[in-house]
Amino acid sequence: MSTADSALAAALAQLADLQEQVAGLQDARDRDAARLRAMVASRRRPPAQVDVMARKTIRRQRRGNPAPAGYQPIPVPRWHLLHGRERAEALARLRAWADTVFRPGYGHLAGQVGPCWEQHDLCLYQLAWLSEMHTAIFLAPERLLPAEADWHTRLLPAAVALMAEETGRCDHLHRKPGADPWARAS
Repeated sequence: MSTADSALAAALAQLADLQEQVAGLQDARDRDAARLRAMVASRRRPPAQVDVMARKTIRRQRRGNPAPAGYQPIPVPRWHLLHGRERAEALARLRAWADTVFRPGYGHLAGQVGPCWEQHDLCLYQLAWLSEMHTAIFLAPERLLPAEADWHTRLLPAAVALMAEETGRCDHLHRKPGADPWARAS
């Protein structure tokens, strides 16, 4: 066998090896794409237990039966419209939840939110829905494990990250009384 023939044989062997690697990578990519599609599709649907509860609630409402005793949502606080006593009451409710549930129960996460959270509407928006969601999930008559997992691993950390960013750049502690709240401290 000549040198040219052995070089050609070696090149063909390398080419065959590369073709096998490419085919393996294509198979892996196809499997990953199928897994991602399945994950996305599963996230679009509510957890099975939530879906069952929703159907039961709809049937009960159609029959005219009242909902069982338990969690009843409060009206959504419209922080941008609340002033005076109404705002103070809504803030007191939120502060009570933060002091009894959020801060003691979610230590390092709660510690990321600045002490001036009450002065940031973004934090009020986040804590308002967090407190209601926590109440709905953890005081439900039936345990909703997927909802609990979603709360602890996705919803709460994402909301805390927003509040930490908001209060981490805060200049409330350094602002002079009467200064423009939109102006940054120098």
